[in-house]
Amino acid sequence: MAERKTRRSRGALRPIAGREQILAAARAIGVRKGWNAVTIRAMAQGLGYTSPLLYEHFRDKKDVLTQLAIDGQICLSKELIIDLPKAPDAAVLIMVERYWSFMLKNKKIYRLMNGMDGAPIDRKKVGSIAQRSFEAAKAVIRDMSTGGNGQANGTDLLMDELWAVLHGMAALYLDRSAPFDLKRAQDCVAKLLVGTRKQVQRLRRG
Repeated sequence: MAERKTRRSRGALRPIAGREQILAAARAIGVRKGWNAVTIRAMAQGLGYTSPLLYEHFRDKKDVLTQLAIDGQICLSKELIIDLPKAPDAAVLIMVERYWSFMLKNKKIYRLMNGMDGAPIDRKKVGSIAQRSFEAAKAVIRDMSTGGNGQANGTDLLMDELWAVLHGMAALYLDRSAPFDLKRAQDCVAKLLVGTRKQVQRLRRG
């Protein structure tokens, strides 16, 4: 095992904080106090270092929060597709359940990765990586919408609509604007996908 590098800080020899330690410190501050409380100085103080060390890994606060948002998107995309059943209909409903559970367990991270609190993140970068990360989930949606009988044109559009439904319900739930829950989210998604499948079948017959 490689030795961890050390540096003298405040009179003591300490292991040098790397990217993961800095991100963990930022995440802890954000979850506890809100993302506006995450600053380079606050992270450095939490780690017991001076601010210049953090600039060796991140340009600024926006760079740190953007990486946390990306990590959240990647984590969600992986959780959605773990050990799904082969039946596309059941798989989609399980993905909806996992999406909702992720939101409930990681409310602050969910808000950050979707830009809900005005925290500075690079939305274009986060969105681009999220698009690539959800390719496996798209395949499940494609199978359900076509009944497993081939590729469906407009799968990307359908994914956008599904995300709009789920994220819209989640955002309203988090802001206490509407009493949405998992059952309502699953019902809404099921109706949307059944309607899409019927449309695909009509087009094939036509």
